[in-house]
Formats: sequence, C-alpha cells, structure tokens
Amino acid sequence: MSSSSMSSASVSNPSQSTPLCFCEVEATLKYSNTRRNPGRAFLGCRKYNTEGLPYCKFFKWADSQDIEQDLFKLKKELLRKEADLVKMLKEIEKREIELQKKADELEKKEILLASINDQIIQKEWMLLQQEAKIRRSRTLFRLFLALVVIFIFYIIVSK
Repeated sequence: MSSSSMSSASVSNPSQSTPLCFCEVEATLKYSNTRRNPGRAFLGCRKYNTEGLPYCKFFKWADSQDIEQDLFKLKKELLRKEADLVKMLKEIEKREIELQKKADELEKKEILLASINDQIIQKEWMLLQQEAKIRRSRTLFRLFLALVVIFIFYIIVSK
C-alpha cells in the first residue's frame, strides 16, 4: 500500500511465527487506521514511518492466513461440489443415452406397426373387393335363377 493512503498504529509482537519483511527484519503487527479497513491487523516493515531509515514495502494482512485457510476450505468444497456435479453430469449423460436407446427402439416399433397397419389396410381392401365380387356373383346367380324359372314357366305355359 502507498504511504499516503495508509496510516497505522504499531504494536510489537515478538511471536515466533512472525514472518520477516523484505529487509530481513521481523515484521511488526500494526493496526490499520484507514476508513476502508479500520482496526484491521496487518504485518509491516518495522522501519516503515521511521524518519531517515530506508524501509521495504512488505505488507501482509494478519488475518490473511485465516482468509487463506477459509479460501482453501472453500476451494476444497468447490472441488468436491465440482466432482459431485461431474458425477451427476455423467449420470445424466448415461440416462440420456438410455433414453435415446429407448426412443430409437420405440421409433423402430412405430415403423414396424405402421408397416403392419399398411398390410392390414391392404388385406381389408382385398377382402372388400372379394366381398363385392361375391355380392355381384350372387346377384348374377339370382338373375340367372330368375331367368331359368321364367324360361321353365314359359316352356310350361307355351305347351
């Protein structure tokens, strides 16, 4: 952060886990006095804001390790959820393939039924034509019998 936008209060923290700044000096725990991060703890160079001493621009939020751990947990959770989603996607794809196979089978059966239906319609048409022929034959046979009866009657009457 730039020195113009950063103000802080310094507190010594001789913790054994305190990192070294870029000057190879143990970083100091300080608290931010900025509007954006009021009271937030950070680690900075001990020489920062000391007149005449050169300082490095080492800066790290003190809670960044917590944030990093939270981010790691979130990342782990996201990876687990991603794996779950991949698993679900594979299951959906598997079901989609099964449904496509069933749809293909149904389409084949539909085509077969349409073919059978066409055959039935053709046979019905042939039966209707045969029925019509039989009716015509019966009608002609009746006419023939009527003519025979008339002819016999004519012969009997004409004698």
